[in-house]
Amino acid sequence: MWSKYVTRRLAVQVAEAWNFGWGEAMKKNYGLQVSDTLVFYDGKKTEYYVDSKQHQKYVTGLYRLLQNQKFLKTFHAQAQADLENILKEVKARFGKGLEKLSNEKLLDLYQNFTLPRQARFYVEMWTVFNIGEPLANVVKDKLDTYPLAPEQKTAYLLSLSSPLEPNDVLRERKDILRLSLKKDKLSPNAFFKEILRHTKQYRHIPVYDIDHEPYNEQHFLREIGKLRNPGAELQKIQKTFRDRQKNFRTALKVLKPSKNFKLLLLFLKDNVALRDYRDKIRQQLNMELKKLYTEIGHRLKLNLYQTTLLTDEEIIRHLKKGVAFAANEIFRREKSFLLIQKKAKANIFSGKTAIHRARKELSWAKKQTSSIIKGTVGSAGRAKGTVKILYTNKDLNKVKSGDIIVATMTRQDFITAIRKARALVTDEGSVTAHAAIIARELGIPCVVATKIATKVLKDGDLVEVDANLGTVRKLN
Repeated sequence: MWSKYVTRRLAVQVAEAWNFGWGEAMKKNYGLQVSDTLVFYDGKKTEYYVDSKQHQKYVTGLYRLLQNQKFLKTFHAQAQADLENILKEVKARFGKGLEKLSNEKLLDLYQNFTLPRQARFYVEMWTVFNIGEPLANVVKDKLDTYPLAPEQKTAYLLSLSSPLEPNDVLRERKDILRLSLKKDKLSPNAFFKEILRHTKQYRHIPVYDIDHEPYNEQHFLREIGKLRNPGAELQKIQKTFRDRQKNFRTALKVLKPSKNFKLLLLFLKDNVALRDYRDKIRQQLNMELKKLYTEIGHRLKLNLYQTTLLTDEEIIRHLKKGVAFAANEIFRREKSFLLIQKKAKANIFSGKTAIHRARKELSWAKKQTSSIIKGTVGSAGRAKGTVKILYTNKDLNKVKSGDIIVATMTRQDFITAIRKARALVTDEGSVTAHAAIIARELGIPCVVATKIATKVLKDGDLVEVDANLGTVRKLN
């Protein structure tokens, strides 16, 4: 019944927002829906599952949307505008003064303003994200009709699915490189003002969930301290995007796509760009939501993280009564939780009860073994190195220079570790995934969509990544 969808660092509140984004709100917008989900936190990572039959029907609907020319022409502009408007609305309401609201008014702000906008937000978030893999498959099938060698088709696919402009993380990197280059010309006071300005502009980058911590000034000072040749790196980034634009024009010239295929390729470029941009908006939205959830937690005698472990119904009930949430229950939930949602009804289990119920709901197979793991080429090349398994951004510090990162997925806040890596391997994703795109930007091999890499491999394994063939081989 359940099919694992993604593995993340995820608390209950955002999991429920994800759930409602899949549900009636998405059905209203796009005629697609997944109403039944399961979310299991084992103390280290959160696995997100969807109903297998519902998801299969949903993916079929995504392929159908890709045949709709009106959708291809209007989707990204409309989705971006909606995401921006939601952020604007939330910023306008979450100014100072939340602590002055009565419980009744705070509840109204949460229930009738915040929750509906979160559902709307994740409708667009999910659609932008989920359509990437079907989109890449459709473009690949189109390329297969051309009389090209397999390696040429792969090269075109990787080129066509790479962004033409830097995303938020790369803009931050370019700015920090420029700041490093002019550091010696600035007074200590002027330099620190530049760091403060830089922090204000980019502090949101790691805030993927409401309780995640933003970057501070010390983070960026450490990053500057690690730079060895900022001028050369800046030139490399600039050259990368000049080459991409040139390669994209060359691809269009060589392929001579039909009107419909060209529309699809332009949709692909827009999708890759919006996938990153929606993360920037999500991170900024979470910075605003922190204010609300911190105040709710204060009323319920909980810290911010503990507050994000409550369901919508629990927050509503306890604010109405004006009582604290049970300390023993939140303690168990910090250890483990299981959230099962079917349509609008959510049931949550905590601690050992969550683990026992998860065993009944999920098929926990024995650890898989395989000497060769197969996936999709995300960035061509070959590399050997030692495996470091990353489940969340809490694992980043164990990566050393030259390691092979093996992750369920990567995100923008993984970038400090990725820059040390010799190659990337992920369970999830496609050629439009973050891991594939960032690997192409850094010029390191990447294999995505292996499904089993984090299950087969462990920290310390020696592997060879052949991203020309899309394979990962364990070495003795």
